[in-house]
Amino acid sequence: MENISQFPDDILLKVLSFLPTKVAASTSVLSKRWEFLWMWLPKLDYESSNCSNDYYSTLQSFIIFNLPLHKAPIIESLRVKILTLRVYDIHTWVLIAVSRCVRELRLNVDFFYNDNVVGLPSSLYTCKSLVILELIGCFSVDVPRMACFPSLKTLILVRVWYEDAKSLCQILSNSPVLEDLVVERTQHDDHIKPFTLSVAVPSLQRLTLKISRGISFEGLVINTPSLKSLTFSVKDYKGDEYYVSDSDDDDDSYSYDFEVMPKLEEADIESPHPDINKFVRSITYVKRLSLCICVNAEEALYGEGIVFNQLQHLKLCSCDPNWSILLVRLLNDSPNLRELHVYLKEDHTNSCLDPTVCWEDQLDCVPGCLLTSLETFKWTGISGSQKEIDL
Repeated sequence: MENISQFPDDILLKVLSFLPTKVAASTSVLSKRWEFLWMWLPKLDYESSNCSNDYYSTLQSFIIFNLPLHKAPIIESLRVKILTLRVYDIHTWVLIAVSRCVRELRLNVDFFYNDNVVGLPSSLYTCKSLVILELIGCFSVDVPRMACFPSLKTLILVRVWYEDAKSLCQILSNSPVLEDLVVERTQHDDHIKPFTLSVAVPSLQRLTLKISRGISFEGLVINTPSLKSLTFSVKDYKGDEYYVSDSDDDDDSYSYDFEVMPKLEEADIESPHPDINKFVRSITYVKRLSLCICVNAEEALYGEGIVFNQLQHLKLCSCDPNWSILLVRLLNDSPNLRELHVYLKEDHTNSCLDPTVCWEDQLDCVPGCLLTSLETFKWTGISGSQKEIDL
């Protein structure tokens, strides 16, 4: 077999590109030919999760020394996941990546030495080549007035610190081709009070929002006419995990302002205090719907005349005591429903109570979809009286 070292550099780089950066860099000890070959790789991935403190320190020193010397004229992808860094280092790495026309930049840093939150170089916010931007951790999002992301298609912001209430809107309004947006907010970045999350992006196709109920969340505004997938979750948050609260405090309520989403294909909504009547009109085109929401038995769910003509798959969590009221209404308003799944989320079992309204009081007639279109019915985590279960 021909010695691999006899292949030209472009083929060897192709081989190295399939290896983790750590492994690719280790080939530098093979021979003089291989010493700097890995430094031409256009994709770099540095991760130190679940490692010892010594490894954190070694990796940090390795990146600090080698990244400024990296030879690739274009850095297609730079991913850094590390426990802690110096502010100077992350600034240097971002500047290098931007100067090399980076297309994918993913930074995940738990904390910085001597700083609670750290801003990023202003040149990042005018990077014309950037297609994917992911920031996780204690980064301060301070968007300059001249921000522009002409190529940005994916934006992920998790537990970052927004400099002011307009920071996120500035990014979104200057991202004309954005298709994927993920935003997660917890009480750790709760210095903007009150906070209304506004997402108005004509090009957006997929939206994921995870909001901690512990922050001063006042409302949600969504205007995304091209949206195909919506995931929206409002939960309580403690430490590093979400949990379900039994609190019925009205101070936790918030408002919705959703524009119609004519291209919506799937939606997953989990919220303890939704205004159903306001948001349901915007999702009537949905084909796959998953709901875990509170139901007020004393109020109308939503206006008459609303029909989910395209809804084929419905998934409903039974954690609320009045969940069956919502189920019956959706069955009556979904003439083409093919699949129904009633379930109970694992972290919602403590909030599940026996239904307060009997099925007999709700089903005065059989919903049309049960007679014409429904093909699959699945019920997991079943609860209630034996009579209701039998029915």
